[in-house]
Amino acid sequence: MLHDLGKIAISDLILRKPDKLDSEEFRVMQYHTIHGARLFQNQESDLDVLSAEIALNHHEKWDGTGYPGKIDDIYQDQPRLGQGKKGEEIPIAGRIVALADVYDALVSRRVYKGAWSETTTLSYIKDQSGKLFDPEVVDAFLAIYDVITAIREKYQEEGSASHLTASH
Repeated sequence: MLHDLGKIAISDLILRKPDKLDSEEFRVMQYHTIHGARLFQNQESDLDVLSAEIALNHHEKWDGTGYPGKIDDIYQDQPRLGQGKKGEEIPIAGRIVALADVYDALVSRRVYKGAWSETTTLSYIKDQSGKLFDPEVVDAFLAIYDVITAIREKYQEEGSASHLTASH
């Protein structure tokens, strides 16, 4: 749940924009990965290390076209985004969260798009195996897909129940 924590440093004008981001807005958005990782600078536990790794790497893509890429020092002022990490250069936690994040984004309604069907989403994920996603992570995801959908349904139901309780 902490993977997008760095978005706290991004303007709401960008975060809530109902249209596609322009190139400058997208560049600003890419820095949420760095901002998020920086929040775990004073690492005191394995969870801090893992959280920083996920925040920094969850938009890297298996084929090397992701971001923020290879950066010498994320703590320098306005670090330059680097060449995307590729394949196993991306930490496994980043590869797992990359797939989970895309799955969640596709099956959920957003300000800028409607929810995709499960069938369309699964087809997209399978098609992007070896491109955007680690093929082994895709295989593991598909192997436990029934568990993933059960968890998703449970939280949707709880969200609906808490909404009804809060409004009455």
